[in-house]
Amino acid sequence: MRNHTRERRRLLVAASGAVLLAAAHFAAQAQGDSYPARPIRLVVPYGAGGPTDAHLRVVAQQASQLLGQPVVIENKPGANGTFGAVELARAQPDGYTLAVLPASVYREPYLNRVSFDPLRLSYVIGMTDYTFGLAVRREAPWKSWKEFAEDAGRRPGQISVGAAGPVQTPSIVLSELVQSTGLQFNRVPYKGDSEQASDLLGGHIDAGVLSGVASQHVQSGRLRYLAMFTSSRVPQFPQVPTLRELGVDAVIESPYGIAAPAGLAPARLRIIHDAFKAALESAPGRKILEQLNQPLNYRSPQEFEQYAKSAYAREKTRMEQFKAVAGGTPQ
Repeated sequence: MRNHTRERRRLLVAASGAVLLAAAHFAAQAQGDSYPARPIRLVVPYGAGGPTDAHLRVVAQQASQLLGQPVVIENKPGANGTFGAVELARAQPDGYTLAVLPASVYREPYLNRVSFDPLRLSYVIGMTDYTFGLAVRREAPWKSWKEFAEDAGRRPGQISVGAAGPVQTPSIVLSELVQSTGLQFNRVPYKGDSEQASDLLGGHIDAGVLSGVASQHVQSGRLRYLAMFTSSRVPQFPQVPTLRELGVDAVIESPYGIAAPAGLAPARLRIIHDAFKAALESAPGRKILEQLNQPLNYRSPQEFEQYAKSAYAREKTRMEQFKAVAGGTPQ
């Protein structure tokens, strides 16, 4: 009975997505537009094998089927996750170049000179949030955040903790945690979570602020979470408390979505949005989010743009405080 219900839900989502996309195509064709007529490039500003890449490959495959053209993933890691925005700033607004925008896009302009303006992009769809937790190996001596914090207090600077950074959201929040608790760690920055998870499993670091890439290892027993950086407990790991529950106000909010160059025609934006919304909500789309321990957090183009404006304003104050503590702009 449950399988029948799931299949029915999958078919309804697929059908509704097809109807929406057909309407969008009709509107575009009424204006003499045959979009898309060739493959679409989707820039993922992280390396292959990480959670963002894993999610977008599934969603892109589903969207390709609806669009009738391949959505080709191009991995461009580095620059604190902003290479997607860089590509959008120099691409034509024709709908053939898209990019994933993480939260670091709204922060980087306050830290370094950039070639893009976060407020001059075509926001297409908000998709999900990363779910971060403090993970350690199963052999680690700490069974709880309390034990971890007490040991760090006894041995300041001797416990190594990895985080994507140095100015990506996990590293920023880790810095805020250090400031609020007075604990000192040997902080190790990584370009992405895939590399960090490998180093943690290999014993090269003691702990890691990791996203859903750690979930499979937690489920297999190779890693365990001491605490979550989420605002509430995660359904997949209900036994793991949040840091906020434990009296530490450290929460990582790090949503991402897809954008296009500024000036994208509304009809084309609607086609892209409808295809990716159906792909996001499809059975494979939901399944990969469940595997990555990430929530489905859909935002319409208008909602995603409004989030971008508020995030950009919020990061200005946050980075002023961060640079004051760091003594300058971190590199």
